[in-house]
Amino acid sequence: MRRRIDVGLAVVLVALAAVGGLRYLDVTVQPVVVLQTAGPFVAIGLLLLLVLTLVLRRWWMAVPVVVALGVAASLAVPQFFSHTSPKVERDLTVMSANLLYGGADAQQLMDAVRYHGVDVLVLTEVTPEFVDRFVEVGGEKYFTSEAGEPRAKSFTGTIVYSRYPMTAVAGAGEQPVTGSTSLEPEVTVRVAGSEVRVKAAHPLAPLPGDTDEWRSGLRDLEAWKDRQTGSEPIVLAGDFNAGFGHPGFRSVADGMVDAQRAAGQGWVRTWPFVGRRIGPYVQLDHVLSRGLTLVDAGQVAIHGADHAVVWAAYAVPKG
Repeated sequence: MRRRIDVGLAVVLVALAAVGGLRYLDVTVQPVVVLQTAGPFVAIGLLLLLVLTLVLRRWWMAVPVVVALGVAASLAVPQFFSHTSPKVERDLTVMSANLLYGGADAQQLMDAVRYHGVDVLVLTEVTPEFVDRFVEVGGEKYFTSEAGEPRAKSFTGTIVYSRYPMTAVAGAGEQPVTGSTSLEPEVTVRVAGSEVRVKAAHPLAPLPGDTDEWRSGLRDLEAWKDRQTGSEPIVLAGDFNAGFGHPGFRSVADGMVDAQRAAGQGWVRTWPFVGRRIGPYVQLDHVLSRGLTLVDAGQVAIHGADHAVVWAAYAVPKG
C-alpha cells in the first residue's frame, strides 16, 4: 500500500513539473500553448502535494516537492509585491478593453473611463454598432481625437481614443503588415510637455490552426518594441491573447513594465468572463510601458465582454 502511495505521489509530482516546464518551450503546438497558461494551478497543486506528503509522512518525497515548489514560488511571489509610485502625480491614464465583437456595455465602459480619469482608450473588436452606442453615452465628447476604425461583424476593428492631442503614425490606420489580422493603430500623444508613443496590440488568438499566426503576431510586436530605440516613452496596450506563461509574450514584455504585475496584484485574471463555465484564470490583457513611472493600475469587469478592462496610470517625464 505504501509503495502505491509513493508511486502515486511521484506521478503527480512529475506531471505537475512537466506542465510547469512547458513555459520554457517556444512552440506553436496548440495543446502546449493552452497548458502554458496553467502556471498558477501548478503552484497550487505543488502546495497541496506538499501538504499531502507531510500528512502521509512521506519525508523522502517532501524534498523534491519543496524544490519544485520553490521554483514555482520564485516565479509567483514577486507578483504580489508592488513597484508603483503612488505619491507621484499622475499625468496619463491608459485603458484597454476587448469589446467581444462590439457587444460590451458602452455605458459601463464610459463609467469606468470617467471614474479612472482615462486619457487614452484602446478598444479592440470594435464594430460600428458599438461606436454608435459609445457616442450616445458621451464617448466622443469626452475624447477629442481618435485613430483606427471599426469593422462590421468582425474582431479586427480597433480604435485608439485620446483626450490629449494625438497624431496617428503614418500607415497606422491601414491593415498592418504583422501576424495580426486586426488593426493595431500606432499614435503619439502629447502630454505634460512630452510625446508618448502608444500602440494597440491584438494578435490572433491561438485557436487550433491559428497558432503559427498567433506566434507571428507576438514576434511582430516584439520587433516593433525593438525598433523604438529613442528616449521617447512607449506604451503597448491591448488584448495580446497571451500571458507570461508564453515565451513569445515574455519576449514582447522584456524590458517593459506590465502595469498589473508591477502593481503587485498577484494572480491577475482577465479572461474568460461572459457565459463561461469556468471563472477567469489567465491574464491576456496587458498595458506595457517603458520610460514612464507607474502610479497605479487595475482592472474592471463589464457586461457583454469576455475580457476584463485593464488600466494603468503613469507619471510622464517632463519634456
